Amino acid sequence: MKLSILAIASFILLSGCSGTQKPELELSAAQSAINSAQRAEKCAKQIFRAAQKIMAEANKLAEEGENEAAREKALEAENLAQQALNASPPGCDKEPEPLASPNPSPTSATSGTTDAANSMDLGETLETIYFDYNQSHIREDSKSVLTRIAEIMSSGGNENLEIEGHCDSRGSTEYNLHLGERRARAVRKYLVTQGVSPSRLQIISYGEERPIDLGETESAHQKNRRAELKQQ
Repeated sequence: MKLSILAIASFILLSGCSGTQKPELELSAAQSAINSAQRAEKCAKQIFRAAQKIMAEANKLAEEGENEAAREKALEAENLAQQALNASPPGCDKEPEPLASPNPSPTSATSGTTDAANSMDLGETLETIYFDYNQSHIREDSKSVLTRIAEIMSSGGNENLEIEGHCDSRGSTEYNLHLGERRARAVRKYLVTQGVSPSRLQIISYGEERPIDLGETESAHQKNRRAELKQQ
C-alpha cells in the first residue's frame, strides 16, 4: 500500500514537471519559420505581421511562466509564418517593370488641347473591382475600367491610389487576409503593366473585416469580393 502511494506521488510530481517545461523548442521553431519567411513581409504582409504579433505574445507568455499557453501561441505563429511563405513565391517582392509610355497623343490643331483623358478627373473614373469566388485574377469586365484609370494617371498629375482588398465572410481570417492582399496586388500589377509607376500605388488587405453587405446570400458575397481604389 505504501509503495502504491509513493508511485502515485511520483507520477504526479513527474506530470507537474513536464507541464512546467519551458517551450524552448516551439519558440525556436516558430522564430526560425518567421526568419525564413522574410520575403513575405512584402508579398503577404498581413499574414507575416500576424505571425510576428503572435510570436511576441508567445515570448511574453513564456517569460511569465505560462508555458502551455506560450507553446500553443508559438505553434500558431509557426503555422502563420509558413502560410505567409507559401503565399510568397521567389521574386514576388520585386517590383514589376512598367511598360514603356506610349507616344503622347497629338494635340488638337485648332484648340491646342490634349487628349480627352487629360481633362478627366481621376476620382470620377474610380470604380469598385469585383472578383469571382476564391479568385484574384482580373475579370474581363474590369480590364477596361482599370485601363481607363491607368490612362488618366499616365496623362499627367501626381495622384496616388490606395488599393484595398476585400473578401466575403467564408474562409478563415488568415486566409481572407491573404486573399484580399492577392486581389489588391493583382489590381496594382495590372495598372503597372499599363504604365502607372508602382510608387504611386499602395495596397492593403482588410480581408473580411469591412463588408459592404452583411448578408450571407450569394448576392451579398459578390458585393464583398472586391478591390476598392481610393485617391490619396
